[in-house]
Amino acid sequence: MKYYLYRGLIVEIEYLKSTNILNAAERFTDNWPWEADQYRNRIALYERHRWLRKLDDAVAKNDKTGSVEAIRKSFMMMTESMAVLKNAIRTNDTVGILSRGRMLAEDAARIVLLLNRRYVTTTSWLWKIVFDLRTKPKDFKELVEKMSGFVPTTREEVVASSERLYKEMSELVTQAGVKIECDDLWV
Repeated sequence: MKYYLYRGLIVEIEYLKSTNILNAAERFTDNWPWEADQYRNRIALYERHRWLRKLDDAVAKNDKTGSVEAIRKSFMMMTESMAVLKNAIRTNDTVGILSRGRMLAEDAARIVLLLNRRYVTTTSWLWKIVFDLRTKPKDFKELVEKMSGFVPTTREEVVASSERLYKEMSELVTQAGVKIECDDLWV
């Protein structure tokens, strides 16, 4: 992989195996909100053997793929973040509480994007995109702003907002028909 700076833009040149790209473009994973745009928007400098048509076909398959497993996995990651927040509370770790509040907000944003089947076109627009989506918890923007430190807040407000958002995200995921817990564990 090579990086260049050209007229103020970072240009990345990478020679990847085309089958790996096509396989990745077909998969709907928990990272889909951040990865989907790279397969849909592009500037082609050179194309061989109608390869972009193959990429478009892979994206079309992706668009038909179910999102349940990606949402379930993302909620499990949010549950892990909540457990880390609780540990930070128990150990009176202010930095851990504040940083985990931000991570929980980002976990929630990922789930909201997945529920709305929306991807991020540029990361600098993440919050604008997420706040404008239809399916999201009540007071989502206000909770995220407190949890992320976008507005003046206290440790206690970060904890209360995090706990409320986690509960509301759990309800939202369940309402969407995503079963979070398994009835049977195979070991």
